[in-house]
Amino acid sequence: MGCPRSIVFVLGLVALVGLGGCRREEAAGEAAGRTRLVFKYQPLWGPPEPFRELLARFERENPRVELVTEALPNASDLAHQFFLTSLEGGARDFDVLVADVVWVPEFARAGWIADLSEYFPPERLREDFFPGPVEAVVVEGRTYAVPWYLDVGVLYYRTDLVPRAPRTYAELERFAREAMAKTPGLQGYVWQGRQYEGLSCNVYEALWGHGGQSLSADGRVLLDDAPAREALAYLRGLVERGVSPATVTGFSEEESRRVFQEGRAVFMRNWPYAWSEAQKPDSPIRGKVGIAPLPTVRGEPGSGALGGWQLAVNAHVSPERRKLAARLIAHLTSPEANRVLALNYARNPPRPAVYQDPRLREEAPFIASLLPLVERAKPRPVTPYYNLISDVLQSEFSAAVAGLRTPEAALKRAQRQVDHLTGEGP
Repeated sequence: MGCPRSIVFVLGLVALVGLGGCRREEAAGEAAGRTRLVFKYQPLWGPPEPFRELLARFERENPRVELVTEALPNASDLAHQFFLTSLEGGARDFDVLVADVVWVPEFARAGWIADLSEYFPPERLREDFFPGPVEAVVVEGRTYAVPWYLDVGVLYYRTDLVPRAPRTYAELERFAREAMAKTPGLQGYVWQGRQYEGLSCNVYEALWGHGGQSLSADGRVLLDDAPAREALAYLRGLVERGVSPATVTGFSEEESRRVFQEGRAVFMRNWPYAWSEAQKPDSPIRGKVGIAPLPTVRGEPGSGALGGWQLAVNAHVSPERRKLAARLIAHLTSPEANRVLALNYARNPPRPAVYQDPRLREEAPFIASLLPLVERAKPRPVTPYYNLISDVLQSEFSAAVAGLRTPEAALKRAQRQVDHLTGEGP
């Protein structure tokens, strides 16, 4: 693909190498008095026109800026590896980048993304955005990214099989068993038990539901404590007691969704994307699905794991480009931009006020209904070491839910390895 002279909009994958021609055009553009900004993001999957117009509006309002967009691979781990390689090497051929919710502390600690506190003071973010996303982008009191759109773990339930959404874990199991007794072959609760990051999200949701915390007051990742042991025992117990099928230990989001959408399960933990799939005209469960907060031990609404993407600035670019990049981030994270992404790409806004927007409530009622769930979303441990320790968490969590190790043994092993990797301890 050649280097365009203006906005390039790509919804698929693009090559991530061969940017020498782009750099030559950049030098020519800046020599002509225009500053070229490059924005790297993951595909939005949807009609190109609304996002193209959002970008074009920025160029019209900033006529001395030439904006170029380049799409990354849709797989989060591939995008992460690209940024690790590029930013560690001091790359300056892109200005604004998307960062997964767990990347920001890592990139900030490494000095790869710019401190944006001058443009987005933490106190202003706390006024305008949900607490969870702000917690993920403010590191040691400084802003290193701005929430772009978010995701949250939620509970799906069959409205034709249970009287209401369960509030407690005990109710979930009771409702599931009652429905299973009436319909042979029906499964109770499907979730993501495979050894990957989705399992960590499920475990942390259960940990919070048992009253636990991700981090201690001094920032240590907490694993070997009572709430974590209870959470892992609960998830393993679902399999042992037959509420969840044994195959759930091999499920990711799509395996869970297919079982639930085929009408073969009462409950499902998943992300909001599964709603539109469940409501398709050919879906066996169309019109028979409700969505609710995850249950907890005591019955208060549970917290779903926070997912989503933030916008950050490459710390290696010049001060002039950094200032313009911050202006682009302000444009792309504005309430109007939130509406564009919600209405056209089903991306959940990180600003509470947007959920009250009349047009959103009319045209995207499902997204508007997520307000009470996203208000309670929590990030996984906000630590610069998260990507370093995630393999340990996934391995030990998986061993526990699969019955290869007791929850106590798995968490002791995990705590010891995580403390070694982070250099922390009691």
